[in-house]
Amino acid sequence: MRELTILKLGGSLITDKEKTFTLRRDVLEDIGRELREVWPTPLIIVHGGGSYAHPIAKTYRVSEGYKTPEHLKGFLETAKIVRRLNSEVVENLVNSGFPCIGIPASTFIITKNGRIETCNLDAFFTALDIGVTPITCGDAVFDRVLKFTILSGDTIASYLSVRLKAKRIVFALDVDGVYIRDRVTGEVKLAEKLTPGMPIEVFKTVEEDVTGGIIKKIEEGFEAAEKGVEVLLVNGLARGRIKSAIIGEETIGTRLSTKSP
Repeated sequence: MRELTILKLGGSLITDKEKTFTLRRDVLEDIGRELREVWPTPLIIVHGGGSYAHPIAKTYRVSEGYKTPEHLKGFLETAKIVRRLNSEVVENLVNSGFPCIGIPASTFIITKNGRIETCNLDAFFTALDIGVTPITCGDAVFDRVLKFTILSGDTIASYLSVRLKAKRIVFALDVDGVYIRDRVTGEVKLAEKLTPGMPIEVFKTVEEDVTGGIIKKIEEGFEAAEKGVEVLLVNGLARGRIKSAIIGEETIGTRLSTKSP
């Protein structure tokens, strides 16, 4: 599956982070039309929880696991709202003419101390075989030690890209990429390329939430890049950039590389 692309749609991109349970339907419809143009390119989509999952998961500290009845309540509430979001994302993309199906992470992944231990991808293979794009998401999942926890969409995207030997991961954000401040000149600019150990500091974060925000994306992205996966961060609000990234065209954004310039 070397031509497979994993597309991660950030929670800040597809939901209004200032309004609980608010989907940015116009954004999803635009993305759906772009994706229709690249179909049937092999593609798996992972989306974040945004203003649906993160407030609940944070309030009930679901990532800590099953310690009290309140943690359990939070787990169930998070799982419920994630399914609602996944269903709404799929509905909007299908309405845009893009063939896809929702498969929440808790239905095929079990973790151990927060790391993915088992992952049954049979449904993904069958969907891809008939030209239907699987859409999964960051989720509240069962855990063999913690009993349950939060698994980020960034972790899922990185895991799938390595396990399936994908060609690339595209992280679609609500900004052009990663903005950095040069420690020497103090200039703030878009980083066209990031490598481990570069003498820079992250200037703009995208979403500081229970799953780690932009720092988590970079960490998970580098894990995939070390295995030979192309990793790009692009602006999903800028028309045409997701499409260009998926088909391998040059586009504005940040590329992660484990090789020094």
